[in-house]
Amino acid sequence: MKKKYTIGVDLGGTNIEVALVDNKGNIIKKVKVPTRVSEGPDEIINRVIILIKKIMKDVPPNKLNGVGIGAAGEIDHRRGRIWFSPNLFWENIPLVAKIKKKINLPISLENDANAAAWYMHQLGPAKGVDNLICVTLGTGVGGGIILNKKIYHGWKGKAGELGHMTLFPKGLKCNCGSYGCLERYVGAPYIVERAIKKIKKGEKTSIRDKVSGDWSKITPYLLEREARQGDKLSKEIWAETGEYLGIVLASVINLLDLEMIVICGGVSKAGEVLFDSLKDTLKKRIFGKSPGMVRVVYSRLKEDAGVIGASLLFS
Repeated sequence: MKKKYTIGVDLGGTNIEVALVDNKGNIIKKVKVPTRVSEGPDEIINRVIILIKKIMKDVPPNKLNGVGIGAAGEIDHRRGRIWFSPNLFWENIPLVAKIKKKINLPISLENDANAAAWYMHQLGPAKGVDNLICVTLGTGVGGGIILNKKIYHGWKGKAGELGHMTLFPKGLKCNCGSYGCLERYVGAPYIVERAIKKIKKGEKTSIRDKVSGDWSKITPYLLEREARQGDKLSKEIWAETGEYLGIVLASVINLLDLEMIVICGGVSKAGEVLFDSLKDTLKKRIFGKSPGMVRVVYSRLKEDAGVIGASLLFS
């Protein structure tokens, strides 16, 4: 018999979020702290354990299904191991085993984008859609694929790594070790990086006056705001970002013939300044003349999709 609550953990490159979630996907309480990747896996895992215990404090164990964890990277969901996470800079970490030493509950580990995709399929805008991809746009770029109502893991659990599909064969080096990956151009820090490069080349922009030479003040949010105010450089950055994302997603649709693309995560908050270019690119690049077009949906759940999806791993 399913119990009343599950603890969801979203372990990202920027933040760790832990939440108590009920069986309907409602967050009862949550805590969120910076990941602080530079501290290394042991310190981060200890922090995760502390946060789980904090969430468990007021809930009897007999009301908990377990702990569902979503983490970025190459995940072995069967063995509970992170083989490689380019945003955490982890290799071969037995995450579930380490947490089980301190937390006496069932623990399930899944790729964070898969967890978000599962949420979209179970409770979100893709409820009732059998075949879809959920794209998470944040520090990195993730992709979770649902095929025939199930998470598609592939042979080694690496399916859906949209961010590490090649955009430019001789492009910039990515944290994963390859070159020209999509993530290297549309991940949040790299959107900012592209803007700074253009500004340093002397392109006219309202951004220059807004930050007074302090490049650390440039954020995707600032670029979005200035784009809406008509700043040419900011609009250009978002149009490029939408085009880059659209090029890769069109290839995914041509391969799998999915019926829906769900976009979520912090970068997706840019809205139409991003999506107009994305949709135009999809129209140009998706193969075929049959009626109907893949639906592109923006999930307004923001960052909570990952932590709720992680909790739903026990559904």
